[in-house]
Amino acid sequence: MLRKALFNIIRQEQREVEGELEREEQQPRPDARRIVGLRQEATSLRRELEHFQDV
Repeated sequence: MLRKALFNIIRQEQREVEGELEREEQQPRPDARRIVGLRQEATSLRRELEHFQDV
């Protein structure tokens, strides 16, 4: 049960980060450093989710 809760928390965080990334990319003058940071964070969260294959 705790694994599923942790999975859901990480998944929600990933969705939020990807949403921020999408919004930043659509800005008239996107911040390249922010985009790189958000991409790295999204990748890190995806890797964390790989540990929850059974959830």
